[in-house]
Amino acid sequence: MDKVRVIVLEDHPFQRAVLEHNLASLANVEVFAFGAAQDAFVWLDEHHSADIVICDLMMAGIDGLSFLHKAKEKYGIASVALFSSIDKELRRAVSQMIKMLNFEYLGDLRKCPSVENLQRMLDRFSSNRSQKSQKSSHAVVCTRFVREDFEQALKQGQFVGFYQPKFDVAGFNLKGAEMLARWNHPDFGIVGPGVFIEPLISYGLLDELFLQLFKQGCALQQRLQQLGNQISLAYNLDISQLNSTELVYQIVDIVNEFKIHPKFITLEITETGLLAAPAVNMENLIRLRMQGFELAIDDFGAAHSSLARLCELPFSQIKLDGCFVRELSVEPRCQAAISSVIALSQALNMELVIEGIETNSQLELLQQLGCTTGQGFCFSRPIDEKTFIKRFLPANLDLLDTQEFSLEC
Repeated sequence: MDKVRVIVLEDHPFQRAVLEHNLASLANVEVFAFGAAQDAFVWLDEHHSADIVICDLMMAGIDGLSFLHKAKEKYGIASVALFSSIDKELRRAVSQMIKMLNFEYLGDLRKCPSVENLQRMLDRFSSNRSQKSQKSSHAVVCTRFVREDFEQALKQGQFVGFYQPKFDVAGFNLKGAEMLARWNHPDFGIVGPGVFIEPLISYGLLDELFLQLFKQGCALQQRLQQLGNQISLAYNLDISQLNSTELVYQIVDIVNEFKIHPKFITLEITETGLLAAPAVNMENLIRLRMQGFELAIDDFGAAHSSLARLCELPFSQIKLDGCFVRELSVEPRCQAAISSVIALSQALNMELVIEGIETNSQLELLQQLGCTTGQGFCFSRPIDEKTFIKRFLPANLDLLDTQEFSLEC
C-alpha cells in the first residue's frame, strides 16, 4: 500500500512536534511538518503534491485559508483536516466553507492530536479514497454502454429491486422498506444506480425502470398479503416523471392488478426536484394522494424551499437528509435542526423518517431527541429480495420464486 503523505502546517513548535510524532506512529504515513506556509510551498514546488493537509487557521504571514486555496489550485491537494483553537462556531463555519470549495473535509481535530483522532481521520480518508475508486470503476463501465444495452436490460428484466429497511428507532423493529434499483448485469454482476440512472433519464427510459421495480415490489406485497401480512414499500420518483398523467394511471392499474391498498405504497419525491416543477407535476402529485398513495418529500433540508412545498402539497411523510445525522455527535446545531424537524412533523401530523443512521452513537442521540423512524446502515444496507425475506419477513413465506443476488450494495 502506498504511504499517505500528510503535510502539517502549524506555527506553534510544541503543538507541531506532538502532531508530527503521533502521525509518524501510524502505519503507512509520511509526515512533512512546517511552521510557515512559505516553507510548505517550497517543499510542494519540489515534490508537487500531498494527500492530506492538517492546517492551523491562525498563522503569521499567509494564514491557513490562503494556504489551502493555493494548495488546491496549484498542487491539487483536496483533503483537509482542521487543527485550530479558534471559536467553535467559527470553526464550524470554516468547515462548511471548506466543503463548499470542494475539498474533502476529514474533520476537526481541534487542538487534540491524539493517536485515536488521527487514526479516525486516516480511516475516513482511506474510506473516501476507496469509494472514489469504485465510482471511477463504475464510470469506466458506464462508458461501455449505449442505448441498446439499456433497452435490452429492460426487456430482459435485468433491473432488480434491493430493499433498504426503515425501522422503529426505539424497538429496532421493521417498519417498511425503500426499493432501490440495481442492475443484475450478466457480465459485471450487481451494478449500482450511478452507472445507469442518468443514461436512462437521457434516453427517456426511467419510467420503464420504475415500473419494473414497482411490479416486483407489488408481487412481494401480494404474496405477503396472502399469508395475512403486509408491509409498506417506498419508491423513488423523479418529479419529471409526472409531466403527464400516464404514469399515474399505470401506477393505479398495477396496484389494482395486485390488489394492494395504495396506503401501503409511498412515493418519494426528491426535494430539489420540486423547486421549479410546473403546475402539471403538482397536479399529478395531488392526484396520487387522492388515490390513497402516501407521498414523501425526500432529502428534506438539502435544498432551499422545503417549508413552502410542505405547505403547498399534500405530503404525508418527511425524509430528513442524512447530512444532519453525519455531524450529529459533534455539531449542536444539527441536533437543534433535527429537534425542530421532529416538532414540525408532529405539528403537521406527518411521519418523519431520518436517513443516514450509521452508528450506535447516532442512534442513541436520535432516540434522546425523540426520533421514531430511521433508515441507514446501522440497521441494514440495501439487500436483495431473498435476503430481505429471510432476514425480516415470516419464515413460512415461499422463497421458491425469488432470485438470489449478491448481498450488499
